[in-house]
Amino acid sequence: MSDSEANRRSLFRLRFPLAEQPLLVTELEDYKVIELAEKSARLKANGTTLCADNWTPGVLKLKTGLEIPTTAKLSRIEDDHLIVFLGQNITQKVIISEQRRLLAKYGKPTPQGQ
Repeated sequence: MSDSEANRRSLFRLRFPLAEQPLLVTELEDYKVIELAEKSARLKANGTTLCADNWTPGVLKLKTGLEIPTTAKLSRIEDDHLIVFLGQNITQKVIISEQRRLLAKYGKPTPQGQ
């Protein structure tokens, strides 16, 4: 993947600092959102696994107070993370707004490994 492809993709995949992680609240459990994209999310696994066969209703709760109703279905498990599909897309406007808010609060993140 070229640098331009990685940069373009990073605009649509937002990684949250620990103190800013939103919650995905479902009937099963509340999950911390580590990374958010328009159609998917990376969640911190906490012992409860979402179903891969059925959509689970939930609400994405951002630190700004914005609450977005959605559904989630397990895509895969990676180490201690759940990768889920989101039934209702998170709009690019919401993701970019969150990205701008985090940049204003924390500045530009340094690449991992540096």
